[in-house]
Amino acid sequence: MRTYDKYKNTKFIQQSEIVNSPHGCILVTINNITEENVAPESQPERIKYVLHFKENYKPWSPGVETLSVIKRIAGTGNVDDWSGTKLVLFVDPNVSYQGKVTGGIRCRAPKNQPEKQQDKPAYQENPGYVGDGQEGVCPHCQLPLENCSCDVPF
Repeated sequence: MRTYDKYKNTKFIQQSEIVNSPHGCILVTINNITEENVAPESQPERIKYVLHFKENYKPWSPGVETLSVIKRIAGTGNVDDWSGTKLVLFVDPNVSYQGKVTGGIRCRAPKNQPEKQQDKPAYQENPGYVGDGQEGVCPHCQLPLENCSCDVPF
């Protein structure tokens, strides 16, 4: 599929790079986290965490809510200890930005990767669930997991 995204000059991973991947999501391993100014040129400085991956993907600057998901997956709020943490990045079409539904990049733990024990929320119905979507629902097809036929190996 040809898109205009190849003409975007961005240093961060784009939704289209994930949607157009073979499984519609990508498996990444955090290499390191930096704090960088993510504001466009001529805009006020905006410092955020930026995740750099061991795989050959552009870095990603997730929002605060998504950072809390990564904290649960990594088992610690200390971002210096997140190196080596594996994530599956996928596009959620329902994400809003500045009051508009634009879609956005979300993450979850890979299948069969146990969540770290120390940061499990006590209120969770299913303590094995890691993610920011609805528990028991595939983030790709939106079907209950028992009815999901997505061919995502991770």
